[in-house]
Amino acid sequence: MGKKKLDLNLNKIENSIDQGIHWLINSGIQNKKGSRSGSVNAWFDTKRKKYSFIYSEINGYFITMMVFLYKKTNDKKYIKYALNSASWLIKNALHKNGGFKCLFLIDKTSLHAYKKNQIYSFDNGVILNGFVSLYKVTKKKFLLKKAIKCADWLTDYCIDKNNGVKPVYEISENKFYESDKEWSTISGSYHTKVATGLVNLYSVTKKKKYLEFAKRICDRSLKFQNKNGRFISFPFKGGTNAHPHCYSAEGLWSVGKYLKNKKYLFASKKATRWILKEQNSKGQVPRLYLVDRIIYNERVDAIAQVIRLLLINTDFQSVLKSDVKRKIQKLLKILLKYQNKNHNNIKVEGSFYWGKTSQGKLLKHPNSWVTFFSIQSLILLKSFLKNEKSNFDSFDLV
Repeated sequence: MGKKKLDLNLNKIENSIDQGIHWLINSGIQNKKGSRSGSVNAWFDTKRKKYSFIYSEINGYFITMMVFLYKKTNDKKYIKYALNSASWLIKNALHKNGGFKCLFLIDKTSLHAYKKNQIYSFDNGVILNGFVSLYKVTKKKFLLKKAIKCADWLTDYCIDKNNGVKPVYEISENKFYESDKEWSTISGSYHTKVATGLVNLYSVTKKKKYLEFAKRICDRSLKFQNKNGRFISFPFKGGTNAHPHCYSAEGLWSVGKYLKNKKYLFASKKATRWILKEQNSKGQVPRLYLVDRIIYNERVDAIAQVIRLLLINTDFQSVLKSDVKRKIQKLLKILLKYQNKNHNNIKVEGSFYWGKTSQGKLLKHPNSWVTFFSIQSLILLKSFLKNEKSNFDSFDLV
C-alpha cells in the first residue's frame, strides 16, 4: 500500500490481537478441568469474581473462532480447543429433539436463569455453522452427524409456513413461543445467521433441503429491511437494535457470498451503509434507533460487527476515501478503549468489556463473544492495512 496506508497504527492493532488471543486461550474463559471441561463461559464478573454461565451459542462462536485462527496460523492447538467445546456441547447441551439448550448456570443469581430450560433457534444456527466448519478441517464424522441432527430440527420444526423462524422452544412445555419484549424472542431478520449454518451444511452434504430453507429465511429477512437499509428489530414498534441489525447483514453476506446472490449481498451492503450514515461525530453508531430518539451508548460487540461489515462489504478504493477512513478510525478508537490492558488479573487481561447498557451504565464484564468479534474485526483490518489478498471464508464469520 505504500504511502496509501491508512493512518492507523498497525503495531497497536497487532498487539491488541495478540493480547485478545492470549486471553481466549489462557484466561479460563474456556473451562479446562472437571465436568465443565471444554465448555466456554459467557463472561467473567469482576465484582463477584466468578463466571456467569456456560452459553451454548457462545460455544458455537468459539468453535468457529478456533477454526478461523487455525486457518490463519496452522496451529493445531486451536482445533483441539474447538473439539473440546464441541464434545462438551454434544454430551451436555444436546436435547433429544436435536436442538442445543441455551445455557448452564454457574452463578445461580444470574438474571438469565430463566433461559436454562429453553432452546433458541438462533443459537442452534450458530452451533450448526461451527460444527460444519470444524468437520471440514477435521473430517470427524460425529460432528457432521450431530450437525445434521441439529439442522433437521431447525428445518422440520422451527420454520413456520410463512418462512419465519420460531425463536424459542420451551422444553418443559414442549412448545415454541414468541414475545415482543426482546429482539431475541421475536422471529426476525437476524435469523439469517441460521441460514448461514444451513448453507454451510449444504456445502458438505449437497442436500437441497438445507439450501431451500436457507433461501426462504433470507428472502423473508428482506421484508424487515427499509429502503434506506435499516433492518427493523421490533416489528411492533418500528425500532432497530444495532446488534441484530448487524446479524441480519452478516447472514445475508455469508449466504450471498457462497451463492453469489447479488440480492443478498446488496442488502448487506445497504445495511452497512445505513449504520455508518448514522455514525455521530464521536464515532458512535446507534445502539438503539427508536422512532422518537437515538441511543448511542456503546455496545462493543456491535462496534466490532460494524467494522467487520465495513471491511467485507467495501472495496479497497472506497475505504481509502477520507470520509470512510475517518469512520474506521473513530470506530477503532472506541473498540480499543474497551480492551483490558495493563491488568494484573489473567482472567481479565486482553479481553474486551461488553460496554454500556441502554441506560449508559458501564458493565465491566470481560466478555467472550465481544472478544471473539473484536479479535476477528482487528485481524480483518490488519489484513486490509497490509493489502493482503482477501481469502476470508464466508462461513468463518464469527
